[in-house]
Amino acid sequence: MTPNGPRNGSIHLVSVVLAAVLVGIGARTIPAVGTILHGPKPVVMDPLDLPLHGYYGNYNNHPDLSAALGNALRSGSSVVLFGSSELTSKDDPAKPVGFLAQELKVPMIAIGHAGNQSFSIHAQLISANASLEHARLVILLSPGWFAGSSATDGTSLEAFLEYQPSPSLAGIAERLRSGDTTAVPIAHYLIQHRSELSGAQPVVKWIARNTDPVDRIRYAFSQPWAWYGVKAITDMTPVSTTTADAAAVTIPAIEAAEWARLMGEGTARHLVLCTNNHAFVNDEYYSTYVNGATREVEAVPVDHSKELRDLQTLLHFLKQTKADPLFVIQPLNPFVYTNLHTLDPTIGAVRAALDHNGFDYLDMWRSDTTGYRPGTLTDIMHLGPVGWYRVDSAVVAHFQ
Repeated sequence: MTPNGPRNGSIHLVSVVLAAVLVGIGARTIPAVGTILHGPKPVVMDPLDLPLHGYYGNYNNHPDLSAALGNALRSGSSVVLFGSSELTSKDDPAKPVGFLAQELKVPMIAIGHAGNQSFSIHAQLISANASLEHARLVILLSPGWFAGSSATDGTSLEAFLEYQPSPSLAGIAERLRSGDTTAVPIAHYLIQHRSELSGAQPVVKWIARNTDPVDRIRYAFSQPWAWYGVKAITDMTPVSTTTADAAAVTIPAIEAAEWARLMGEGTARHLVLCTNNHAFVNDEYYSTYVNGATREVEAVPVDHSKELRDLQTLLHFLKQTKADPLFVIQPLNPFVYTNLHTLDPTIGAVRAALDHNGFDYLDMWRSDTTGYRPGTLTDIMHLGPVGWYRVDSAVVAHFQ
């Protein structure tokens, strides 16, 4: 029984029933992403194969992914790659998950699709609740995050919830209740999005209301009762049989001549696909989305960029946890985008933040066509064979 909960036994019984009803209502209103609720008893799941490997767009159907991710981060048993839409582009031998597995026998798990931005990644690391000192962590930074509404708004609530299934949020609620300040950024994020929470899961509302001083008073009666709903989620969370840490991964070196050969092959492989344009965009994408047109980025002043502030907060968190991540600053196609120089101040601020925190990064940003290598991108914004090989090379060098 919680300190603030009802004391009478009969009331306690009613509260449990009410909690079950609340959970049921919440689940019917907005299904919890990645949640499996089969009954009152925990469901024992087959474990995710360790060491973790492969691509996960989000946490759908894998409510124990966060715990397994914590294992991988804590032990350094897999390279953990966070990114966004570039991870969903067509497969190529150079893409890191496949390349590291096939060429180096190194396991990598890649997580993300469009919308998985700085705060979403930060929140996933918080939920994993693991020491990061030995983590093999790679984060791909998309310039699109720092332009237009993606920059001014930061991570959307919809995207955030894709990577925070109910079991993860219930764990966050318990940590907040016990005074764990590491989880506070998630609570503050939910408060900032309170106007969007009307149909949200009960656990989401509990976190927001328990964090806001005014809401703690406003919902002083209902919050202790709602806590039983949060506990019910924890009690019904599938139990992973994955417990022991996998062994730390060792990444072998590759000679410079071999990287040059691979990148040469990657360039040739890409150019074969670019026969109807001089922008080094694959024919299918060019015909469908470009067809001779040019584009402009919507630059946002540095001091108006919530995404930049979210990145700075993520970097501070990584510094405090003694992590040693590798970052990748990706480019946009300078043959299609005509005003990339307007984004230079923001990319400069990203570089400065990485330098300030002492983090290594691969910088592929170009605001004009000078020095742009065909095959760096496969289209106008997603990495191509040469770009992926450069990422592979940076990963191998960083974790030697």
